[in-house]
Amino acid sequence: MSTHIRAHIRLSSQAEVMLFVQGLSKFNDAFTIESRNGVHRVNAKSVIGVMYTMFDFPEEMYLVNDTRDGFIPSFVDEYRVLE
Repeated sequence: MSTHIRAHIRLSSQAEVMLFVQGLSKFNDAFTIESRNGVHRVNAKSVIGVMYTMFDFPEEMYLVNDTRDGFIPSFVDEYRVLE
């Protein structure tokens, strides 16, 4: 697995998913959401993909910027899990 910085996030409703995807869609970068171990990955700009993550691995959603390693938009702070 490649090294990268990722943001641990939580989305709990369809409305949150819609706002989250709309926010990411403003960026040209490619984003994915992956499970804790990185085995499951979906396009973070896909409403269907992000909805899937809410049901399949809701406690271990990590946002990754595949274009610019480490860049996470500031609006994502609203969805971060505080550990």
